[in-house]
Amino acid sequence: MKNPSISLPQVPLLVMRLKDYWALSKPRVTLLVWGTTLAGMVLGARIASVSISASLLFNTLLGSWLVIAAANVLNQVLEVEPDSRMQRTRNRPLPANRVGLTEGLALGVVWAVVGLLLLALFVNLLTAALGALSIALYVFAYTPLKPRTHLATAIGAIPGAIPPLAGWTAVTGDFAATSLLLFAVQFLWQFPHFWAIAWLVRKDYDAAGFKMLPFPNADAVATASACLQYAAATAPFALALALALDKPYLYLIPAALLSVWFAMASYHFKKRSDEAGARKVLKASIVYLPLLLLAAIAAS
Repeated sequence: MKNPSISLPQVPLLVMRLKDYWALSKPRVTLLVWGTTLAGMVLGARIASVSISASLLFNTLLGSWLVIAAANVLNQVLEVEPDSRMQRTRNRPLPANRVGLTEGLALGVVWAVVGLLLLALFVNLLTAALGALSIALYVFAYTPLKPRTHLATAIGAIPGAIPPLAGWTAVTGDFAATSLLLFAVQFLWQFPHFWAIAWLVRKDYDAAGFKMLPFPNADAVATASACLQYAAATAPFALALALALDKPYLYLIPAALLSVWFAMASYHFKKRSDEAGARKVLKASIVYLPLLLLAAIAAS
């Protein structure tokens, strides 16, 4: 006979809560950035001629995912009020009150602690330190600077460029010229990517008080010009990766084509000065980085 005093958790509510936790991790953004950690690991292993054990792969990828997700959650905890004023974010779990602030804070802290411990105990201290630095810069520098200065984008690009560097150090235990090139490519790539988004959702950012365009009162032409400058600046660093690869000729052609395409998307944005042009820059940026890293891996 069943005990009427014992009740099982309501499965639909549990599933909804887990979906909200998943949403708080910003999975699409996390997946793209997390993939560059994997690319850094593979390139580091091939170029340094070291192997990647199953344990190292698992702990690095899980720890990195938790670190990236934790930074995203803590960012949303701090920005719950401005998020509630933006059309694109007002239905997120925190501003929609599906998850409480205390619960969100606890989730972010737990993910950060577990992720950093995994990296420190089962990968190496250097990679864990890079993870801690990325959380600190993203949560305590980039996030509070967004409503204060347009330079916040440059600060946010630093933790955004750490993942491939962390993937490299996870495998090799140290920095190298090639790992710094990976950092530089991802650092510069983020500016056209961020500014294209900022132009598309500029009304939302204005409502939230975020300063995300290249400079105060930047119009479409100025924003597109900045995108073009940084897309062009990314190219030489991307092409320089060929110097570290076993088969540079297999890499240089796709890298050059991708770099030209990325710059041309920004050029067309400058000529059109409309949202369709900004979307082309955004789409090009999303495709550019994964294909560039895959080309480097194929040629290493």
